[in-house]
Amino acid sequence: MKKKTERAYFNDEWQQMEAYLDAFFESGDQEKLHRFRVQVKKLRAMLMLLDTATATGKLTKDFKPVRKIFKKGGHIREAYINLQLARRYFLQDEKFILGQVNDMDQRILDFKANAKKHLKTIREVHDKLENDLKSLGNEDINEFYRRNLNQISGALTGIQFNDRLHDCRKKIKMLVYNRKIAKKALEGNLSLNEDYLDKLQDCIGNWHDNVMAIELFSAHIATAKPIITKIKRQNTGLRKSINLLARDFINRATFDSDERPANQV
Repeated sequence: MKKKTERAYFNDEWQQMEAYLDAFFESGDQEKLHRFRVQVKKLRAMLMLLDTATATGKLTKDFKPVRKIFKKGGHIREAYINLQLARRYFLQDEKFILGQVNDMDQRILDFKANAKKHLKTIREVHDKLENDLKSLGNEDINEFYRRNLNQISGALTGIQFNDRLHDCRKKIKMLVYNRKIAKKALEGNLSLNEDYLDKLQDCIGNWHDNVMAIELFSAHIATAKPIITKIKRQNTGLRKSINLLARDFINRATFDSDERPANQV
């Protein structure tokens, strides 16, 4: 992968990330905050790929100030999602809902109060990272994908429905996020079955969201037992779907150059 290609992709994704954050500061639109956080994930995925050429992980380390802003935005999103969950399950608990609204509003105020500081940090980190980008060879890219696919496959063998499964989803999303810049390097060698990977990670994501909802309602709402029972029933179905999707992961996740399932990775 040529440095020129890396730089163009990096700058385009970074520009979008900054624009979404700036738009959130202007409007308070939750979708803009969500898109900002997606862009952070995409950029971090790229930097993790590029860091495979070194032993220091320098790029992802230098990206940490942006990750801190990402986490602050995550606290806002958490309260917002909790309210969405309450609405979805018709939860009638005024104390819980008011608490989430107040928490979200306060965090938004604090986040916006530091808008100039956050945007300045993002621009400074951009300049530092842009100068440190180095070209990555096709062999390194292929090895990165093979290693992560094998790690995912190992975790999906004898699935345990815990944080390890959630980490699998993160790895899958990382590989999918990088598909645009890695595509040429993988051509004729290792092609991803993106539809399958998207379906698997989405199913795992739904399962994890339900686990978080169960923990939330169990911890804060004494009257939510019927809701928790309903979510647990949903998760029983999701666990079955995940088990089915995870079978023969490597062959279903990849294709060889002739568009046939690859025999091995």
